Amino acid sequence: MENMREAQAIQSLDEMTVILKNELDNIVDGFIAVGYYLKKVRDDELYTQKGYASIYEYAEKTFGIKRTTAIRFMEINDTYSIGGYSPEIEEKYRGYGSSKLTEMLQLPEDIREAVTKEATVAEIREAKKIVKETESRYDAQYELCDIAQNQEQETDWMKELALYFFRNEGRERFKEFVLWVKQDVGNNEDDIKQDILELINPSKFRLVRLDTANVMMHANGIKVMPYRDHGETEEHSYIEFAQAFEEIFYPEYPDLSKSAEQVFEMIYNESLQEKKEAEKPKITSAEKKIEKKEKKAEKKAEKKAPALENTRSEEEKEEPEKEEPEQQVDGQTEITRDFPQYCPDEMLNPPEEKEETPAVISAQTVEDILVSADKEQILKMLKAEFAEPAAGWGNWLKKVVQIDD
Repeated sequence: MENMREAQAIQSLDEMTVILKNELDNIVDGFIAVGYYLKKVRDDELYTQKGYASIYEYAEKTFGIKRTTAIRFMEINDTYSIGGYSPEIEEKYRGYGSSKLTEMLQLPEDIREAVTKEATVAEIREAKKIVKETESRYDAQYELCDIAQNQEQETDWMKELALYFFRNEGRERFKEFVLWVKQDVGNNEDDIKQDILELINPSKFRLVRLDTANVMMHANGIKVMPYRDHGETEEHSYIEFAQAFEEIFYPEYPDLSKSAEQVFEMIYNESLQEKKEAEKPKITSAEKKIEKKEKKAEKKAEKKAPALENTRSEEEKEEPEKEEPEQQVDGQTEITRDFPQYCPDEMLNPPEEKEETPAVISAQTVEDILVSADKEQILKMLKAEFAEPAAGWGNWLKKVVQIDD
């Protein structure tokens, strides 16, 4: 295999420490190797070279790895490395990531083997929870899926699964599944299977707990694992699941006139849109913290708003009343309107005014100032009437009127 690590014959703890540090620095790809080299230190008792009492004392004092973490590293290597004793991961487990592989450790082998790369950590944890709850019901000497003794009545597991699934975690997919059933899906079994997988099990791994069995929905089919005295382990196809769905929800097939909402209410005696409190997703601790911060921010804003309003009111009381500018009367001169040929772009399209323009001065005054050619008077008038142009008043003044020095 390309890029495979070689299991080195190492007899020195110092050499082993260097290797372990390198693997810990690249933990995403190296956690399998970390477990392997910890096992080598343990099995060859290399930790005694530095006076450590055990592999766990060595791991904690050298790398800060607690006993439980060291055990987990070694268990991961036992389960996922080539041959159970190698620094290299088995090919079939490549791409899962350390989080998923760690969660999968506590699953029974047959269920662990069915977990796909697409499965989420949440789905794996849910499977662990179901297995743990199931095992707690029975004695340790019994297998999870013991063959039943004297089973008198057979259970239609696909109907049981369809009824449970679409009322619970598959509820949001019910309408889509009904629409799919009403379509002409053809006769290609592989295509039909892929359609169903995409609709109800896109990650290709899901463990469902029924009243008397655990059901594993995997990439290739559906495995029913009944509790003791409730039947034998069975394998079913996704097409069988779809057929069971039709028998329950559309028994008069091919009459598919009823809508998804109608058939759901008919079977479950409740609205498809109804959401019971128990069905609402649990809020995570992180979401609770965010919600708490948002509420605090809202309260703080509410307290601050009245204070700002009061402050503004006081300021407004102190401000003197602003005089309204005089309305321009007919015949008044306006420089930009009446003398555009003398106005540069800055004048015709002036920048934002720094302060409100005072009342327009009279036409006679403007005329007198311009005729006088008094540079200071003209400049004073311009400053009063307009915002200062970017090029400065001196340059602007030369463009507006020619004044002999």
